[in-house]
Amino acid sequence: MAEKNQKRTDILSSARALFKENGFHNTRMDDIAQNAGVGKGTLYEYFKNKQEIFDETCVECVKSIFERVEEISVMDISFNEKILILFNERKNTIDEELDKNPIDLIMSYKNIISEKVLKIMFDHISDTNKIMVEIIDQGKDEGVIRKDIPSDIIACAIVGTMGEYFNLRMYKKDYEFSEQDIIFNLLFNGFGVK
Repeated sequence: MAEKNQKRTDILSSARALFKENGFHNTRMDDIAQNAGVGKGTLYEYFKNKQEIFDETCVECVKSIFERVEEISVMDISFNEKILILFNERKNTIDEELDKNPIDLIMSYKNIISEKVLKIMFDHISDTNKIMVEIIDQGKDEGVIRKDIPSDIIACAIVGTMGEYFNLRMYKKDYEFSEQDIIFNLLFNGFGVK
């Protein structure tokens, strides 16, 4: 069973790389099989077509983000430390995916993702946002986040800022986010306890 799961993971990983490099329409099932090191028949044992592979890569990407945010949320560290980890991991994702990160890639093809898969993806995104709210609530409990602003609004501000800020800094690979960073200070001057 572990070997079967690994083969499926390898296929999805190979397909994701090819979709990123060539686009959905220019990636063939033969390319995916060859890149994954499996026969085309083996590929069809796992997935019935390219659309199903693409849909599954989209779900896996969003699911992995959710799982990582969930791991960070339960760490026995402060609110500030959790936010720093989230920002630095977002930066590292951009370093690995310089021209397009997985979410940007997925959303550029949103018109070909099935409604069923979009619902699954948005459920994972919704769950991720709930965990971000829990992290914000921790900051409120620690007395570093203002209690008069709804946690979901603060979570939106942090997640949105994270995405846009790293789009600006995408090409500075050696950059590491810290509490002294201007964007961190701007965020906390906006809703941090004074």
